[in-house]
Amino acid sequence: MSTTTADAPAKRRLTRSEAKARTRAALLTAARQVFTRVGYPGASLDQIAAEAGYTKGAVYAHFESKEDLFLALLAEGLVGQMQVLEGLLEEARAQPDRLRGLLNDFMEELDDPESGIGSSLAVLGVELQIESRRNPQLAAGFIHVVDGHRKALRRLVAEVFRINGTGPEMDIDTCSATLIAVVQGLALSRASGFQGSVASSRQVLNILLGLEPAAHGARAQGT
Repeated sequence: MSTTTADAPAKRRLTRSEAKARTRAALLTAARQVFTRVGYPGASLDQIAAEAGYTKGAVYAHFESKEDLFLALLAEGLVGQMQVLEGLLEEARAQPDRLRGLLNDFMEELDDPESGIGSSLAVLGVELQIESRRNPQLAAGFIHVVDGHRKALRRLVAEVFRINGTGPEMDIDTCSATLIAVVQGLALSRASGFQGSVASSRQVLNILLGLEPAAHGARAQGT
């Protein structure tokens, strides 16, 4: 017996909050694509709205300005990074011997320009840092977003050392800042057309986090 259209279950309508969340997510995805393609100065809210398939009014219903949208995009991406890393560390707590492999997988995802937490996010972060030097409205928001990210990363870096049963060769703040620089450097290399080595960045990550001896890293580099 064939199923008629009348027999098919009715598609549930989204609630107002669900529809709002979906629109916001679509706008953020479109913003990432437009900002990555033309940069912050070259992007407009009209372009972002068109990319998402909405009106400019829909953008203003969720974000006060282009600055607000850019900051929200960076903030949500960085929170996403930390959530992924936290999930990997949760696995490593149960199986400490998998720590290095899980962190290497994390570096691979950070290098993926199509990932919402990947290299395009790092490039946007650098661009926002540059723009904030010229734009006081961006500067205050940038400092707030970055401070929150650094605190979260510091906590997770300390957890890596705890799981690994080692101590850092430098203070945790310096280690965290260096990790951010490594990720941004790799992303900028990709953006400029230089095929930087994920393997090299992974090696730096492992050395910084005490997962690979520095002397061993030096020998590997020379071979």
